[in-house]
Amino acid sequence: MKPWKITSLYYGEITGAKSFITPGIDSDVTIASPYIGFLLQNGEENILVDNGIHESNIVDGKAWGGLPAKGGNRYVLDALAKEGLKPSDIHKVLYTHLHNDHAGGALLFKDTPSYFQLDEYKNLQNQLPSQKIRSDYDPRTPGDVAQLSDVYLIDGDFFMPNGLELYKTPGHTLGSMVIVVPTEKGRYVITGDMPHYSYSLFPLLDEMQLLDGSRTAITPMPQYLPFMFNTVIYDHWAAFASFNRIKALAEKFEPEYFLTGHDPWVIVRHTFG
Repeated sequence: MKPWKITSLYYGEITGAKSFITPGIDSDVTIASPYIGFLLQNGEENILVDNGIHESNIVDGKAWGGLPAKGGNRYVLDALAKEGLKPSDIHKVLYTHLHNDHAGGALLFKDTPSYFQLDEYKNLQNQLPSQKIRSDYDPRTPGDVAQLSDVYLIDGDFFMPNGLELYKTPGHTLGSMVIVVPTEKGRYVITGDMPHYSYSLFPLLDEMQLLDGSRTAITPMPQYLPFMFNTVIYDHWAAFASFNRIKALAEKFEPEYFLTGHDPWVIVRHTFG
């Protein structure tokens, strides 16, 4: 099997205090967190992971949590164009989960084979009250998914013939999944929002990179915590098991190999493998 190359795609960003994710900690640190997609290429296939937020979710320049944001389908098209591609050049779309900022461009790929977890589809159709209050899922997504012409509902772990590995990792949602990508440099894990940021898996980190390439100090978490859970983990037992599983999937347990769902460094770095 041919090794894969990974390219991160910038779909816009949402800006807020780091304490939105780490309550009570680093409230003075403001982060522009990118909406991220990934382009996987092996010389034969172009595979897209996630497709950002739909512009209808950004009202008066604000999105989830009333935070300043920018994004939409135009950002997805522009990100692909920068790589010399258009939607019809994508052979498959993989969804880490179906939240509003990961599946907003679904209809750009209406006839492209689309993969997501069966339990994620169930969660989309049967949301927790807290998920509804926070508008984690875009109200348009059930209708968008219904229009997709070639859906693969994955029930648990699945190894694709092209070498990509899909693992179910619930906690953030019922059917979150990560994608393991074998590259020349080793096994990378695309985590979706399990976790959102590197410091969730590596809670002793004391700095993070921002979108402009600069670095800012952050507060390490207490050393008795193996992982840092955030405010959008809905099942802590499942998340703890999933984080332990994710930890074992990469080439090494180092931040380099975990491409998280909203970490600025992933966009700054841009290519992997």
